[in-house]
Amino acid sequence: MKIGILSDTHGNILSTTKCVYVFRDSKVGAVFHCGDIGSFEVLCLLCKLNVPVHAVLGNVDQFSNDWKYAPRPKELQLHGRFADISLESRRIALLHSDDRAARDQAILSGEFDFVFTGHTHERHDYTVGATRCINPGTAGRGAPNTCVVLDMSDGKLTSYEC
Repeated sequence: MKIGILSDTHGNILSTTKCVYVFRDSKVGAVFHCGDIGSFEVLCLLCKLNVPVHAVLGNVDQFSNDWKYAPRPKELQLHGRFADISLESRRIALLHSDDRAARDQAILSGEFDFVFTGHTHERHDYTVGATRCINPGTAGRGAPNTCVVLDMSDGKLTSYEC
């Protein structure tokens, strides 16, 4: 299965739409948003892919009560500030990573196969022990804006400008 990962959209609808096209063309089976979503419309766009959408709140999102009252498309799982997700027999931690202690704990625990983060607006892909740490960069305030597609079957990570 291929999965789409993006972060830090900050309400940028044009860039999010481009990410949706990338994910559709890549035939992803799930999408992960690592926080600083910026608007509920961003999540609604991602849900148009008709695949599970997992999202966490970032430091920009956490102070808004709008998330509590927004309608929930059936594809959307809005997890709060941290998510522990099992997919394809792998365990994924999803968080924004502005909480460095939570990020470091997830990485160093050895309990997760993947830790997906955002916040820094910088792409990275590295491994600590058996845990692969991926930050897709920013899909809303970057030069360029980026998202990534991870092929869970072979581990190939492909970055796209959006």
